[in-house]
Amino acid sequence: MQNLSATDLLAFIHHVWWYPDPFLVGEHTRAICDRLTRAVEDFKQGKSTYLLIQVPYRHGKSDIVSRAFPTWFVGSCQDKDPNVIASAYGAGLSEGFSKDCKRIIRSDQYSQVFPDIKIEQGSDNISEWVIEGSTGRMNFVGLGGSVTGKGSHLLNIDDYCKNREQARSLTIRDKVWDAFRIDLMSRLAPTHIVNVTATPWHMDDLAGRLKREMADNPDFPRFEILKFPARNADGSFLFPELYSDQWYRSQYALQGKLSAANLDCEPTHEGGNRFDISGIQVHDDPADFPEGRYVRAIDLASTSKERSKGDPDYTVAMLGIARKVDGVAELWIKDAAYTQAEAPRRDAMLDGLSNIDDASVVWAIEGFGGYKDAALTFKAKLRGQRVVQLSRLAGDKEVKAAPLESIFDAGNIHILKAPWNELFVKQFSEFPDGGHDDFVDAASIVFHETVGKPRGRVL
Repeated sequence: MQNLSATDLLAFIHHVWWYPDPFLVGEHTRAICDRLTRAVEDFKQGKSTYLLIQVPYRHGKSDIVSRAFPTWFVGSCQDKDPNVIASAYGAGLSEGFSKDCKRIIRSDQYSQVFPDIKIEQGSDNISEWVIEGSTGRMNFVGLGGSVTGKGSHLLNIDDYCKNREQARSLTIRDKVWDAFRIDLMSRLAPTHIVNVTATPWHMDDLAGRLKREMADNPDFPRFEILKFPARNADGSFLFPELYSDQWYRSQYALQGKLSAANLDCEPTHEGGNRFDISGIQVHDDPADFPEGRYVRAIDLASTSKERSKGDPDYTVAMLGIARKVDGVAELWIKDAAYTQAEAPRRDAMLDGLSNIDDASVVWAIEGFGGYKDAALTFKAKLRGQRVVQLSRLAGDKEVKAAPLESIFDAGNIHILKAPWNELFVKQFSEFPDGGHDDFVDAASIVFHETVGKPRGRVL
């Protein structure tokens, strides 16, 4: 076993196991260890490996990937003086991995396998330390932490999301994505191993974006996906060596709809019940639509996101009207032009709409921050042609969209049949947890500018 430990990760973990409880091996344990063993064999032959490993919580993924594997990697590849970067959602978690790796390397069991691997005296910085006689460094940083000047033969990212609240935040998902692709992936040596390991939380989290990028961009690194749902196809459970069937059943009951992500490793949108899309009425004839004061509600995309985000936000220009009939609210959407583009193409689309819309149509443009300048630009362009208003709805996106829920519940959402219908329905069905909510924001502006809150200030 001792000799095998130098060339086989599973045997290594058996030999150096650091907990008092026995090391239990499930089908996923063996599969992950075997694949990582092969990744190191390929690394020695000059071949890089990209792995996306998805495992339910409390199934030992971090023991394998973030505690055992980095220590085995530096021992197995000591002749290459490897650099390691290990990252997680926060510095506290990554530094905890650092302490565990040090403990393993300093153990008698480890010395029996790799007697030449020792931590350099005085190299006790918890976030960075070196192997004696090696030029390689072990770096442990939180996502978003500084990796400037650091190289990586092994890049480990484990638990990139802390909790459900973070997973639901588009801002945090964007930060994680940018930290991964801009900061960490730029540190890779010519030959390398990249492991992204986590229990998935959201369809648009790091794992979801990796999958989307691979589908959309043939030049994006090809990550091999190792997914281990808690429930097997035959109804049995993944890790009976540790957990009883009752434990799994209770976890499914406790997690509810989150079990799709946290147990089955297949996230679904939580927001599917926010708006009842089943009652949307689709009209073939524009003549069905009521007369009245129509608004072109324009939700502008951020130009900074356009440059840096793989799936940029949409600029949506929605033509519609809200009204009340016998005290019951209705929302009628006649048109929705949209684009994923930076300012020049975005503005060209809006210029075209200004030539199509009737002069009586009021334009209500999102008026926060840099968007105010865009609204002022269009005011100048359209002076004498139409009214341009500044829409400044208070509150976050959920507060803004809240009045629409009762209209959906009553089946009083009317849309004209057109290609944009698919995106309209998709974004409302996924709200507030979808990757995009631009159609929802535009519809909120239509409502508020016609029958909802007081109209936006005329510029």
